[in-house]
Amino acid sequence: MGRDANIGFMNLKEILIDAMRYSVSDPKLIILLGVVLLLADILDELSGAGEISIVMSIFLFSVVIFLAILEAGYVFRIVEETIQGSKKLPKFNKFGNLFHHGVIEISVLIIYYSVPLFLFVLYFFNFFISMDLNDVPGESAIIFLGLASLTALIYAFFPAVVLHRAHNNGNFRSSFEFRKIYHKIRNVGLKRLIVVYLGIFIIVTIIEVALTDSISGTIPIFDELIPDLIIAPLLLVFSTRVLGLIDQP
Repeated sequence: MGRDANIGFMNLKEILIDAMRYSVSDPKLIILLGVVLLLADILDELSGAGEISIVMSIFLFSVVIFLAILEAGYVFRIVEETIQGSKKLPKFNKFGNLFHHGVIEISVLIIYYSVPLFLFVLYFFNFFISMDLNDVPGESAIIFLGLASLTALIYAFFPAVVLHRAHNNGNFRSSFEFRKIYHKIRNVGLKRLIVVYLGIFIIVTIIEVALTDSISGTIPIFDELIPDLIIAPLLLVFSTRVLGLIDQP
């Protein structure tokens, strides 16, 4: 039986309120995370600029990857400390630990999504090679829907993977203990996972669009700074905190 049957666990309203308070509890850490995101965004744009050499482009891109790994490690730390009962944002320190968990997080993400990505590429490659347009409404459409369903299934399954790994000190192998992850889904409640994460997606989208529209047309530098420096880290911390709270009494 899923966790939904247990009265003692936080309901959706409590989770969202807690996550909102948590997200604004330490403005300095939010700004620090925002600086990392902003720097990664700036360097990513510079690495793609045609005016710089290939060597510099590779260097900048490498720095972007490094920052993305640190970000992924910090996100995992939030989940890990949340399920342990922490009420405060974790410190952005111990970079070796952050890098270690960030590499695992990104690697697991790539492995899980590589299957549907490979199948999508294979599908489109085969379609454009054959150019059998008459087949689109039939067999090709069914295959496409099947691939889309597989991607959606992985998206719904992946939060439980993160939670299970957080209970196992970030161990890489635990990300593929499918039976235990299945029990984690049953314990948390599949309905609970879907409802909460669908709610997060809707709320984050609304907030992002509303805030972006409100600053659009203001001082040009704000259009670039505010989303990366404040909005993105707040939404990232908020959604990550929610994931951890789903699995916390």
